[in-house]
Amino acid sequence: MKKLLLRGENYINCYFIQDKESCYVVDPGGEKEKLIKYVKENKLEVVGILLTHAHIDHICAIDAFKAPIYIHRREYEIFLDNYNSGFKNFGKEVPFDLDQLRIILIRDNDVLPLNEKKIKVIYTPGHTIGGVCYKFGDDLYTGDTLFQGSVGRWDLPSGSLTDIRKSVVHLIDSQNEDVRVHPSHGESTTIGEEKRNNYFYKEWKAFIN
Repeated sequence: MKKLLLRGENYINCYFIQDKESCYVVDPGGEKEKLIKYVKENKLEVVGILLTHAHIDHICAIDAFKAPIYIHRREYEIFLDNYNSGFKNFGKEVPFDLDQLRIILIRDNDVLPLNEKKIKVIYTPGHTIGGVCYKFGDDLYTGDTLFQGSVGRWDLPSGSLTDIRKSVVHLIDSQNEDVRVHPSHGESTTIGEEKRNNYFYKEWKAFIN
């Protein structure tokens, strides 16, 4: 796994999930040239783009590679809406041509191949209606659902406090404590650390129970 910190409308962690020379790119939010340079220097083949959700800071460089783009079927409506995705809010033009993109709609528990290995899709609505996480081995890519010591906002279009509360509690409770958590902003953590120290998880766990 390689992390690149990208500048776009916000600083975002973009991850490369790699096996041998093949890789998926998670949330390419900006700095297209930086992404292309990394792939060329490391002689990688990008087999897919994985979107945790469709906000502007996660999608600005999705056309950096000629690879299919995976997005949850309920998030696709956000992706197509320039207000809800954030472009109109920032006064920005969409930097890619939708007609040139190959979009693949995914669902909860879908499995994506990476050579002989697998990436699992975990549906985690709340920050947006179609937010997902991706699980590869003991690495969990959580987008804006779960952060070190915090969680994603739920007050943006299609966000839901009820949904993110359920998503965060279920996500943490369903994973082993040694699973590494890689959010789209900030530092990585572990499920065990969040189970012990994340204020929101502890409050919401008590609320749900």
